[in-house]
Amino acid sequence: MEVLAEVMRIDLIDLELSPGSPPISFAGPEGAWMAIQDSLSPKEREHRVRELLTARLIQDADLPDRRSPRCRKLNITALYAYSQWGPRDGWRSDEEVIVSLRSLIAHVLDGAPEDFPDDAYPLPDGVGAVIAFGYDAVGRRRPLVWVDSRLPRGLCADLWGFCAALIGVGDESEARADEDGVLYVSKRRQPVTGPGPELLGALTVQRFGRRPGDCAFPMVTPPDVD
Repeated sequence: MEVLAEVMRIDLIDLELSPGSPPISFAGPEGAWMAIQDSLSPKEREHRVRELLTARLIQDADLPDRRSPRCRKLNITALYAYSQWGPRDGWRSDEEVIVSLRSLIAHVLDGAPEDFPDDAYPLPDGVGAVIAFGYDAVGRRRPLVWVDSRLPRGLCADLWGFCAALIGVGDESEARADEDGVLYVSKRRQPVTGPGPELLGALTVQRFGRRPGDCAFPMVTPPDVD
């Protein structure tokens, strides 16, 4: 829990609170804090912290699950309902996780998940995935996602999770796209440092049954893909 709190940039402090008091979270100009009753046992303390971090994460990541002129937004609340951030159906193989993530993109985000076709290789240096947007027969904007299937399966799974999260956070994907609206996602991992698509992607991968690696994948800028 301390690691997750650090990633979320929340300081945990123990205070002399009344017995039975719930954790109290508050924010200030220097950051966020969470005050916890100092007389709790280690197990009770972890449980209380987990509850508040879970609520905070869901609040940060919960987006309207509705159709928009662009694409359907990702709502992960249902994925984590009644859970402790563990895998929904137990730990599974990387291949099973990839299948589930592709299904999420196809059926929840109204997207088209694909492997790169053979004639797309060699890919631009450093590119592991590409996200673009097209339109269906009735004019709805749909995400199109390609991932390099030749990469190690664990890396592929984490890339699919990151891409799903980036699509779900619509404004964020638009902000990171190039002038043509295309996102070139690097295959080079970086550590997750705070809330956002990177953390959402890692948690989604874990929810589907894989312990994610570093799930922050930077964008490859257009000059590098010419």
